[in-house]
Amino acid sequence: MLNRKEKTFFSPWILFGIYLIGYFAISMLIKDQSLLWLWLDIFSLTVSVIMLIKHHFSGKSGIVLSTVIAAIYLLSNVYRFNFFSLIQATVLFLAAAASCSVFEDYITESLKWIRCKKKTDVLISILIGIGVGLVWGGINYLLMKSSNSIVKPDALKAFIFALNPATMEEVALRTVFYAFCLHCAGGKLISKKQKFTVWFMMIIPHILPHLMFSLSEGLNGLIMWLIYLVLYIVIFGFIFAFLQQKRDIASAMIAHGIVDFIRFLIFGLPGGT
Repeated sequence: MLNRKEKTFFSPWILFGIYLIGYFAISMLIKDQSLLWLWLDIFSLTVSVIMLIKHHFSGKSGIVLSTVIAAIYLLSNVYRFNFFSLIQATVLFLAAAASCSVFEDYITESLKWIRCKKKTDVLISILIGIGVGLVWGGINYLLMKSSNSIVKPDALKAFIFALNPATMEEVALRTVFYAFCLHCAGGKLISKKQKFTVWFMMIIPHILPHLMFSLSEGLNGLIMWLIYLVLYIVIFGFIFAFLQQKRDIASAMIAHGIVDFIRFLIFGLPGGT
């Protein structure tokens, strides 16, 4: 017989299964990549609300942190601000707030927003984030240079746009899923199944909207989708989840922001903005 906590820990997989059905439906029937990101936002919002119902909002520091992260995200949309920006900022705020609440209740297993036990911890996290960002940004450049043209750089816009993935993707599309797994495990991630689920949830949901799934090319299309999925996991998905778990969330946010800053600086801004 499974105990209550073991039964509850099926929840991440059940919700992911629902998300996956929607992902395939959108990819094959609607074929709109922007809707894939919206669907992931809905997935993130769902788990955030579930956690907030159980754990409620965190203390003042958590609310302030969540507000600052959402404000930074809104800053990243200054050149393309619209109503959807407010919706995503709300999703991000709730994801950060829900994560803070779970981390406060389960402090021993929580991710660290930024390490600060020692005087040098903050500096080390910043340097790790910069170092990883530069290396992975270079890798991304090598992968993109053959199929993308170099544009006239706009450093300010590239920096501002890079704040978007650094906040939204790292917190609302990664950290929140760790917090949800921790919530479902009752504050203790002990078994191999639980730990695998955490890594899976921190990597796969965020990667899928980068890829459109299609069976129009038959088996070859499926094989190419799987190849790109594995490449995204190995090259990009794993490293940011690793930084969050083994160092802190801030280092992953910095690294992710730098990777996209380099991409936007060299190859232009998303949507040609």
